[in-house]
Amino acid sequence: MSGDQRLASRPWFARPVARDKLLTGMRSTGLDVREVDRPADFASGFTVQVYPHVQILPLHSLRIVFAPDDPAFPRVHARGPDCPAHRNSDGSLCLWYPKDAPSRRWSPGDGGRLLVAIIVRHLRWESAYRSTGVWPGFEAPHGLGSPGLDEQDQIIG
Repeated sequence: MSGDQRLASRPWFARPVARDKLLTGMRSTGLDVREVDRPADFASGFTVQVYPHVQILPLHSLRIVFAPDDPAFPRVHARGPDCPAHRNSDGSLCLWYPKDAPSRRWSPGDGGRLLVAIIVRHLRWESAYRSTGVWPGFEAPHGLGSPGLDEQDQIIG
């Protein structure tokens, strides 16, 4: 395997420029963002810790895990008030539905600032849900085999 092929097969976050761009975007929101797991070859992934902020993220700290087997789908774990709705089985936030089109979910090219915005919006929706019992945002069906929002749009017409 050539050097170019090895680089192409590595996850996006193995490239320092891409990782720095993500972190810079996240930090541009005013949050305290730190790399906590930074293995030399990134074969085991990449983890970011985000600390509470009085205005932006007052009740939660975050652990965002980018796994090498699925680098475009970060797992976001929030420490703070829990919510019975819109959490994955591992406790991470259910931010988007994997079957949806790329336009309906975050991708690495969207940058860190947008990822933070998606997370903060989700946590605000969780807060509203805890208060009212009604989820204020859009919802995709849950469970394997369920259609994504784009598939629903096609069915409904």
